[in-house]
Amino acid sequence: MVKRLALSLALALFLAFQPGALSTASASSTATSFKHIVIIMQENHSFDNYFGTYPTANGTLVNNVTSTLKPVNGIPQRACLPYGAGCLSPHPTNSTSPVNPVEGQLTYQNDYGSGFPDNSGPQSMVYFDYRSIPAYWDYAEEYGLADNYYSAVLSMTTPNRLIFLTGDSPVSQNYGPPPSIPYDRTIFSQLDAAGVSWGYYDLLNASQDPAAFYPLNYLAGMSASRADIRNISSLFGELGSGSGLPSVVYVNFLGNLNLTEHPPFSPRAGEARTVSVVNAVMQSSYWDSTAVFVTWDEGGGYYDHVSPPRVFSINHNFTEGLVGLGQRVPLLVISPYSTVNYVSNLQLSHLSLLHFIEYNWGIPPITRIVADSNLPIDFFNFSQSPRPPLLLGTRTNASIAYPVPLQSVPVAQTTGLSGSSGLQYLSAGLALAVVVASSAMVLLYSRSRGRRSGRGQEAYPGGV
Repeated sequence: MVKRLALSLALALFLAFQPGALSTASASSTATSFKHIVIIMQENHSFDNYFGTYPTANGTLVNNVTSTLKPVNGIPQRACLPYGAGCLSPHPTNSTSPVNPVEGQLTYQNDYGSGFPDNSGPQSMVYFDYRSIPAYWDYAEEYGLADNYYSAVLSMTTPNRLIFLTGDSPVSQNYGPPPSIPYDRTIFSQLDAAGVSWGYYDLLNASQDPAAFYPLNYLAGMSASRADIRNISSLFGELGSGSGLPSVVYVNFLGNLNLTEHPPFSPRAGEARTVSVVNAVMQSSYWDSTAVFVTWDEGGGYYDHVSPPRVFSINHNFTEGLVGLGQRVPLLVISPYSTVNYVSNLQLSHLSLLHFIEYNWGIPPITRIVADSNLPIDFFNFSQSPRPPLLLGTRTNASIAYPVPLQSVPVAQTTGLSGSSGLQYLSAGLALAVVVASSAMVLLYSRSRGRRSGRGQEAYPGGV
């Protein structure tokens, strides 16, 4: 009875303080304390490839910090996949020019059938740890890491990046355009209609039409003169001056493949550039109202032991329909309201980040599969004061060490819920209850839509 009453109260509170419950959505009205969302998307690394041995690198780095960190659903002990007359186990690498696994929609599907070594190749079985990507491990330690987060579909870069912007894809692999997606069916158009500013940043070629830059070249009807498509140098300028930063910021390094972390390019070079962006956010006047999400577009054929959950399909007369979700990839969540040393087990995907943008500004979900995706609310503790910045090395990760001392969390001072003026009358105790209830009910609501909160199925849990 007590449990039922608690759930009823939580549901009432959750529904009462949804965006638009007390006022209509506007560019200045947000469901959380975040007035800015920054999403950095890198290329082609699975969760096990980057975090499969986090936090102790398979027990080779155990000290007073790492021994207190939360474990993840990483590489199983004695994992060994069929290869030749025997089997091949995951093994570490520090290579700055790793061999690219074999890529492809059918290849990825077969990886979870007959095995990664026989499809994406033996190079798919290597993994990196803190020696190669110490900053990413530091962010996981100090902020939030998702170990049940997936790319949108089990395919290559293009459909995953397009679904991330539109909730749909006109292609099933890396081909085209054509076909294209109308601009009015993108998150950009949604933001325009809601009066919410956005910016798409990359290393643009000065002589190139910004709207023709990949993957924006798949969006039909986008104005070539849009000021929303900018060079990353503009992002650093906006952050440094404290003026002009859009509400929603997309950061990519596709204009220089050396910085994307896509094999054979060095993970260290891409990580260093990511760190420079995160540091710039932290050093700016925007830090206290900004959430930074760092993820990878798809797994690239690298081994991951969790088979992706099959929760939807997309087929626009494709030879082989798209199956979602895709391969498990990392997600780092960095913000002044992030919980220290937090590992999220909630089933999330690229669609969850698209959903979170819409949720924060009270915009209706762009497609059904976006509406059905869980929200990454569990990463945040809005009852704490904004955390101070924690800066890492800037242009290079050579001086970055892992682990670093855990940052202490300031005493609670704020509710973090700012979507409606009516929330201002809440007492501190009720505010905390609303935050807890909201997080709980997001999970319960997602479960009620069916099959959304579970993990993918474990694949290859032991030896052959």
